[in-house]
Amino acid sequence: MSDGSLPLDEESEDDERGERRRKIVAERREQLVACAEAVAKLAKHRDIKPILAGHVRHDREIRRVLDTVVRRWTLLVPTRFISTGAARSGAKRHREHVVPARVLVDRMIMNPDECRVLFDTAVIIASVTPVEHRKLGGIYTHHEELYRRMLPADVSRLPGLGNQRYLDSGVKIRPIIGSDPIGSRSRTLRGVAARQTC
Repeated sequence: MSDGSLPLDEESEDDERGERRRKIVAERREQLVACAEAVAKLAKHRDIKPILAGHVRHDREIRRVLDTVVRRWTLLVPTRFISTGAARSGAKRHREHVVPARVLVDRMIMNPDECRVLFDTAVIIASVTPVEHRKLGGIYTHHEELYRRMLPADVSRLPGLGNQRYLDSGVKIRPIIGSDPIGSRSRTLRGVAARQTC
């Protein structure tokens, strides 16, 4: 084994572990999609208007459950982008939704049939510093016009609109090497997942 490769039995063991992991992740994703669709269908108020989160009066428990489902899904996806600040060695990092969780929850309530495509297309994570996280701010308080555009936009446009929030806030992000570009539908199963989510 002068070429540095693993012995065949170790390679097949790694392949088996990888395949088991893929099956577990796929099963969890199916469960989360089914949960989101079922819960979103229970909502009574589908006509979402942009207002402060604290002023939302309809479907509050449903929103909390959907937010939890989005955050559980987030644990199954790699961080795909990193900010310039977070890339510095030793910088504290937060995981941040490029398309805010509030937008995802609103969209699920507006159209429960979109849950799967929202998860597959718009749950994109960037690693940012705590200061950058605050700069990005709440979607309504800091980016009201962008929030208004995200609500009716085609799902395929959400990643680009989410990226616009970074541009507007002056937070520069770049793809993590080996990660998919913004808006890509494919996902990798590898990636270091920090426990802190936005």
